Amino acid sequence: MSGVLTTPVRVEIGPARLTWMRVEDGFYVASRAGEYVGFAERTTDGHFLGFDSRSTPIGRYADLKEAQRAVATAPIDEPAGRKPGRGAALHAVAAATGLVAIATFATALLTLPGV
Repeated sequence: MSGVLTTPVRVEIGPARLTWMRVEDGFYVASRAGEYVGFAERTTDGHFLGFDSRSTPIGRYADLKEAQRAVATAPIDEPAGRKPGRGAALHAVAAATGLVAIATFATALLTLPGV
């Protein structure tokens, strides 16, 4: 792949560092602390479109820096129906269920006739 950068371009906007990676000519992807933030893409007429973390268009900009600033400051929405902290509770329930299953299996093995 020609034209692909192997070194991320760092742009610091706000308290957390934003990393922009040029994937191909005119296409840049942003991440913050390893999390996908959005992207900017050049149009055929030379403008840039900015997209948020859900790949929803957030605007059309005259240059790359404007599009990058818009992507960096776009609000981050939780997916519909998800509540913050709910994932941790689900993980705890899944772990407890797994432990019960292991204990049940061990009990079944130990109570088999002839073991």
